[in-house]
Amino acid sequence: MVYSASSISLSYTSSATNTYMIKQLLYVFLGLFCFTMAYMYRFKKLMSRKFIIYGFIVIALLLLYAKFMTDPINGANGWIDLKVFSLQPAELCKLYLVFFVAQLLTRRENRAVADLSREKNWKPWFLIITLLLLVFIEPDLGGFSINAMIVIVMVLARGINYRKTLFQLAALLLAVGAGVQLMRLWNPLKGTDYAYMYNRLVAFYNPFKVASTSGQQLINSYYAISNGGLFGLGLGNSIQKRGYLPEAHTDFILAVISEELGVIGVTFVLLLLTWLVLRIYLIGVRSNNTYDTLVCYGIGTFVGVEALFNIGAVNGLLPITGVTLPFVSYGGSSMIVLSLALGVVMNISINQRRGLKDRINS
Repeated sequence: MVYSASSISLSYTSSATNTYMIKQLLYVFLGLFCFTMAYMYRFKKLMSRKFIIYGFIVIALLLLYAKFMTDPINGANGWIDLKVFSLQPAELCKLYLVFFVAQLLTRRENRAVADLSREKNWKPWFLIITLLLLVFIEPDLGGFSINAMIVIVMVLARGINYRKTLFQLAALLLAVGAGVQLMRLWNPLKGTDYAYMYNRLVAFYNPFKVASTSGQQLINSYYAISNGGLFGLGLGNSIQKRGYLPEAHTDFILAVISEELGVIGVTFVLLLLTWLVLRIYLIGVRSNNTYDTLVCYGIGTFVGVEALFNIGAVNGLLPITGVTLPFVSYGGSSMIVLSLALGVVMNISINQRRGLKDRINS
């Protein structure tokens, strides 16, 4: 699908039509290597304080470098060019936060902290908030939202005062909604680095009002979905990818799948992603180790929320946030980090099976 979605636009620039396909194959092989290394790695090293401290320093420096030392791409300073591929620190931050929050909550397992508002040591949470803000100021609304959701789901899964927390989350969502509405009516971000993000929010409300600018992507996504119907136009026959739909091989590859393979093709892709996320959560549920359980919940949320954000953006149900479709969209950072995450889950699953066999044999 990466080849199908990108070959036409590359031919228009007299470039090799298989350029992105070859790069994506390279990312897949790198991802398989990372997957193998992750499931063979000793997990206990990730629970050390050194890993958390050094990890925070590295991720924070990468985010700062991306923000202040790189050129903006699509309105955001979120990529570091490594020649082989562009590193996206916000992607690394997602996996790091899974380990950080899991370790933080596991360490307090025996302290009977039922409500985090009573916890005196807020330093670790300050570090987490710092990373979230560094992602937000890139500006990367999608990366910020996914990272925040990972933290929220893991905290909820750990066991806290659900009524109070849900009330706080509801209040936060209302405040965010009110803020977005005010921004739509009064544009305080005009002329700033965040104007691109603001324009995407405007396009979400009424894409046809800004059809020639920020609404172009969403409108052409609608056309692609409409053209596809039940069975699609056939592989390679998309009309919208022929210069109409920007980023057809990355953020909006699902629209091309819908146009070429129809509802059946999209359903197949979504069922695979749903099965993957449910399996990750199931491995977490079966684990007798709190740390392993929380890591699985965090990674399941990472994959699931990223998929939901991409699907929502393509259908116009959510604002366009530049989030890729896991394992389908073109991109090196996404493929490698997601492969590492699945390798970690495989590591946990293998250890579960070993523990089960040991209990049976004993």
